[in-house]
Amino acid sequence: MASHVPFLAVRPDAQFSTKTRDFASTNGALTAETDAPESSIMPSVHAPKLPAPVAFTLTLLLSLTISVFLYSLIADTAGYELASVSRDLTAQWQVGIIFGWKVASLAAAWASGYDWLDLTALTLLSNTPYYHLLHTFYLLSPTAVLSALSIDLLSIALPFFLFRRPASSTTATELKPSSRAVVHDPSVLLLVTLFGSAIYATTLVASFNTWLPVYMIQYFDKILSLGRVRESNLFLLSALAVPLGAASTQFVFVPAVLASNRLLKALDPITAPVKFDPKTATLAQTVAWNLGLGPEGPSARTRVLIKRTGVLVLASSVNTTLRVLGTVEGTEVAGVLGWASVWGVAAGLTGVLYGWVAEE
Repeated sequence: MASHVPFLAVRPDAQFSTKTRDFASTNGALTAETDAPESSIMPSVHAPKLPAPVAFTLTLLLSLTISVFLYSLIADTAGYELASVSRDLTAQWQVGIIFGWKVASLAAAWASGYDWLDLTALTLLSNTPYYHLLHTFYLLSPTAVLSALSIDLLSIALPFFLFRRPASSTTATELKPSSRAVVHDPSVLLLVTLFGSAIYATTLVASFNTWLPVYMIQYFDKILSLGRVRESNLFLLSALAVPLGAASTQFVFVPAVLASNRLLKALDPITAPVKFDPKTATLAQTVAWNLGLGPEGPSARTRVLIKRTGVLVLASSVNTTLRVLGTVEGTEVAGVLGWASVWGVAAGLTGVLYGWVAEE
């Protein structure tokens, strides 16, 4: 099947090379490990070469320090609003769960090879459900919500920027033509971003207009109003969800496209001995092909999509559950799981539909 991504003809000799790389083995992260660079896509600014345990320890300490310091700065402003809906975290097990999840999530991100761009995108996607709940149902002001969310993003992005080498440090000559087209074409990324924001908005609107309001009233004791739910519509939420579309594009779509070897396999018969013929294929073969499966197993694109979508669904669901249940007064497990499931479904749909766009 032809790609929706524009084809950029640069260096034909390199396009038809049989040399392939398996981006799926690096979880969608690109590494410069072959040719010497001619021109870099990203600035050649790298983190210091510290031993991994030392670098991670510094990252963790700096992240916690930034978070504590900046939250203390907003204590007299947005802090009052946040405190008005917060539980009294006096028990050691409550603090332990929040702190343990923070350390575990950072360790998992470090072990997965994510850089600061990946983590900023994932942090935005996994923390938005928490702050959207506070703004929509507990009537916290945009200033308070955006201040707290900005602190969460900065406390993740800055330490990883300083101590983690960029996973996407590669060169334009090392990317396939279709990958170069995505990296250099803002219109493609904009369309995918708007598509992603529409997926999140549609999921929220469908939930708001069916089961969610009654469910929230039943399981959340301190909800103040449903006025902002009634005011929500698809166009408003689509606009508000543009940052989510941009983050999901960065975290899921771009790595999947860069991991795809379908273009090279189509151009080079040596690397693509098996061809798909829709006229003679069985139903099972057609379904397998559309899912990115074949005689050699899942394609690199499919593996990256599965990995990153799974991480996004898990991070969104678990982070929302722990933060809401651990910090918001008057919440019950069933209610929190219901709210988290909305965002888990939205994340899963985004990954699936991004896969369709990348494949088509």
